[in-house]
Amino acid sequence: MNLPSKEKIVELADKYETADFLKKDPSRFMHDFLPENGGSVRDAEIIAFLSANLAFGRREQILAHIQNVVDLMAASKKTPAGWILDGDYEKHFGESRLSFYRMYTFWDMRNFFSNLRNFLRQKETLGEFFREKWEIALAECREGEKIFLHSVIAGCFCTDCALISRSKSGAAKKLNMFLRWMVRDNSPVDLGLWKWYDKSRLLIPLDTHVMQESVKFGFLEKTSSGKPPSASLKTALALSEKMQEYFPGDPARGDFALFGLGADR
Repeated sequence: MNLPSKEKIVELADKYETADFLKKDPSRFMHDFLPENGGSVRDAEIIAFLSANLAFGRREQILAHIQNVVDLMAASKKTPAGWILDGDYEKHFGESRLSFYRMYTFWDMRNFFSNLRNFLRQKETLGEFFREKWEIALAECREGEKIFLHSVIAGCFCTDCALISRSKSGAAKKLNMFLRWMVRDNSPVDLGLWKWYDKSRLLIPLDTHVMQESVKFGFLEKTSSGKPPSASLKTALALSEKMQEYFPGDPARGDFALFGLGADR
């Protein structure tokens, strides 16, 4: 199969990486909490992290459940950071094992916010907290060893935090989407708040649309059974490496071309 031209993929990225993309995407919420909109970097990070970790399933349900939590924060008359640091989330997310969103229970959400509170008690922002952990990981890694920021972030959470996947071989779609939001700059969608991390190291977040379009374009090969490959770290690395050819130094921009086209079909 002949791969599509660079012009074709760049054209698709240009088509979908626009402010209109935010209208139906979980990334829209974080923009409301930026400093220029009366918020702060840490509030935008918190909302982005929440949004990314609830971003699976039907889009309407994703947006509704993120909005639910944002409304709880607003009703408290506190910032997202204040709502977490003061433990207000405990009023709404108790020890119930009933579902809040799909397989995530109210207890899972409480546990998630408790982890974030622990981080924010140590550093002013999530970015500062994760940067310190990343620099420690870099200093401790062996020569030739590959480490990934999404794995470092996952390792900061307690082992029973259901919202965070700790699989070393998994694609970590939600965390890599969050990292795209935090790291990529000069974008109407992504915030570019974390200047300390090189966007050339970002991995494509693998979702169904991205996988399907990648197979159609020939970026990924089908399995022997004719199905797309599994959404693994190996697959994310292979696709991100391919996207480096189309977007040198900025492979995650390929997410807009692939996801946008797939969601638009």
